[in-house]
Amino acid sequence: MLSRRDFIYSSAAASLALGSSVAFGAAASEKRLVIILQRGGQDGLHALPPFAEPSYRAARPKIAVPSPGTDKGALKLNGTFGLHPGMGGMAELYRKGELLAVPAVATRYRRRSHFDGQDFLENGSGKPSGARSGFLNRALAGLPQSDQYAGLNVGLTPPLILAGDQQTQTFAPSNFNKPRAQFLELLADNYESDPALATALATALAQDLDADLSRQAVNRVSRGGDSVATAEAIAPFLARPDGPRVTVIESPGWDTHNGIVNQGRRLLAGLSKTVETLAVGMAPVWDKTLVITVSEFGRTVRQNGGQGSDHGTGGTMFLAGGAVRGGRVVGEWPGLRNQDLYQERDVYPANSTEAVIKAALIEHLGISEGHVEDVVFPGSREISPFGGLFRNSG
Repeated sequence: MLSRRDFIYSSAAASLALGSSVAFGAAASEKRLVIILQRGGQDGLHALPPFAEPSYRAARPKIAVPSPGTDKGALKLNGTFGLHPGMGGMAELYRKGELLAVPAVATRYRRRSHFDGQDFLENGSGKPSGARSGFLNRALAGLPQSDQYAGLNVGLTPPLILAGDQQTQTFAPSNFNKPRAQFLELLADNYESDPALATALATALAQDLDADLSRQAVNRVSRGGDSVATAEAIAPFLARPDGPRVTVIESPGWDTHNGIVNQGRRLLAGLSKTVETLAVGMAPVWDKTLVITVSEFGRTVRQNGGQGSDHGTGGTMFLAGGAVRGGRVVGEWPGLRNQDLYQERDVYPANSTEAVIKAALIEHLGISEGHVEDVVFPGSREISPFGGLFRNSG
């Protein structure tokens, strides 16, 4: 049993951030997966403009991203696609072979409701409200290691994608002042007779995630919605040898019905900075890391009266990291002519979100195909994992 002195001095910082409880155990797997949830329906055509498509500018005369080589033009990736000009950091990863894009991608959900679309994406059952747990939580049970705290949630309440029976750790920095040593001594006295509480307190003291965060950084993260601040805060911990293997970062505000030119510039620059920050902060394990950006659905091909776009179907996913066979735009591209669209309004969903995530879980994290098919995404065997995305795959 640990003594009071063991508790108080097990960490040089000897401080406990109220609301923050993160503990990591040694894990056999060295791979990392970070999922960035873009809530609101990312406009994939704005993030990955198909500048060479004549129908692109015809459908978006006031909001289309200018062509590469022009003022505020797209950052050219290949002969068809570019990145939004605010995504310079991700463009550099693309040039380094550490970023790929999947256009015209969607889950099997088709009804364009934010609530149901997010629920469908996160529960993984194949229908809204089809499961009370999240597919990523169920995936943790199949990791090829014994660490019970392989998942990290940022925020006081885990999103549905991480909810479930598998235990995860929480990073929720507090604006409250650090507790004094006398308070910790009282906790230690009270916990000495309870091994579970004793171990939890000792671990929290040794693994205080926000001990090195400035008050400004704590404020930014604790307010929520600042994915760059979150990435800055957690990247060093994700890079630890004993750090969490699976992490979720939530990025709200992607419902761009109005003013997408200005709003999109801010959002996409923030997304790019978030990914770039993870790359820098996770440098020791970046070659083993995969970052996935995903949203509940895409948006309409044609601009609306508010110079934005409405709820749609096909969107764009990005995969970044040293584990990615990047420098490519992969998957089928259906085109943007009226006859190519889904219900004559949306990007046709030619590629499957679930297929990309299945590949990430099986080929990157090493979870068995049986576990993914039977537990993580039950009833989806007709959707084959997307092949050739990773450096260790064919």
